[in-house]
Amino acid sequence: MKKTSSLLLTTVLCLSVVLGACSSNTNTNTSNTGTPGNQNTSSTNTTGEEAPTPVKLSILAWNNEKEMKPVLDGFQAKYPHISFDFQFAPPVTDYIAKLQTMLLSDTAPDLFIIAAENRNEIIDGDFALDLTDEPFMSVMLDSNKPMVSKDGRIYAFSQAGWAGGLFYNKKLFEQAGITELPQTWDEFVQMSLQLKDAGILPLYDRMHDITIIHSAMFGANVLSKDPAFDEKLFNGEATFSEGWTEVLTMWKEGLIDNGILSPDMIGLTSEQVMNEFALENVAMVPGGPWNIPTIEEINPDIEFEIMGIPGKEPGNTYYNGAPGVGFAVNKKTQHKEEALLFLEYLTTTEGLKEFEEGTGGIITVHGYNTEVHPAYEPAYRDGLMEGRIYLPMVSWNRHQEALRLQFLVSFQDIATNKITPEEATASLDNKLKEMDE
Repeated sequence: MKKTSSLLLTTVLCLSVVLGACSSNTNTNTSNTGTPGNQNTSSTNTTGEEAPTPVKLSILAWNNEKEMKPVLDGFQAKYPHISFDFQFAPPVTDYIAKLQTMLLSDTAPDLFIIAAENRNEIIDGDFALDLTDEPFMSVMLDSNKPMVSKDGRIYAFSQAGWAGGLFYNKKLFEQAGITELPQTWDEFVQMSLQLKDAGILPLYDRMHDITIIHSAMFGANVLSKDPAFDEKLFNGEATFSEGWTEVLTMWKEGLIDNGILSPDMIGLTSEQVMNEFALENVAMVPGGPWNIPTIEEINPDIEFEIMGIPGKEPGNTYYNGAPGVGFAVNKKTQHKEEALLFLEYLTTTEGLKEFEEGTGGIITVHGYNTEVHPAYEPAYRDGLMEGRIYLPMVSWNRHQEALRLQFLVSFQDIATNKITPEEATASLDNKLKEMDE
């Protein structure tokens, strides 16, 4: 009987302790100070340790969810209390427009991308957190900083670089009797006509932006002779007409007038272009490392490689390219600590490997060795590593988006024979003058 009473008393005492603990836990962590570091309450897990409250980070990327999945999964494995509200918008125009709308309506995600096309608008609008003094930023190369910085301050983490060129199908080239790659622009045009004469569609280009071909042509024919041309342009010492008229004339006469490119390609999507190349229905398409997984997924047996765009003179071949875009943290985020944790994870060897695996990006940070796909080796070796890459929006130091849109309208009008190259470059000079007033 005494034993039974003793057991009952012990049980009552234990229940009291448990109920007391539950009551204490219920009244703890109910306040919210509103500061980023105190947004999330914690609960006590079965081991007595504080378990972080689940947080959902919103992110708007221009790599799709499949491409981002490895790094998102890796991050969540390390921080299981953090999940993602993932949104995707394709680059460049759609992404810039969607993000701008979200920023202006105060609905922007916790994490978003800064690119050459929106760098000034985001930084000048005070939309992104200053990351300059974050310890993890030390891995970023100096060559990547211009893409995501202004006045010596850095607002995003850029972990990659890229070079784009023309993927070409080796089998189709062989069928057309092409044994050597062109060394000059004229040879490139003649090679394209040779493909056409053999009944092979030479080239697809959706002409949706300042294209890979346009950028590389400018590098090959202008920057190869005057690397400081864009600096002179924005200092008032040169004009678009002086730099771009010959390039656009070569493009029109070589590709549009010869029927190698046609206006109906303007309506194509990126997916259509890559599918047609992977299915071996077209000999060449513009692209970069991000396209390789898709091509090989559709056709594992395809034999292809990338080539640059040659200039008027031999030895001036260039690629389109730039430092990679960077992930930024919304200055108004309610989850600052978690957003910074994600950027920090991106700087680790594990995170970089996962990002490389999913996106096909070429990692360019201190202490990381990257291996490129054999088909991409020429662009990596002769373009990216030799600095023979060009993207106008990186070099243009102001009004990038307005000038990009004007350029887009202008060369599409050239393709449809609405205006001449001279009229196109005059419109660019007028747009720069208008934006500066």
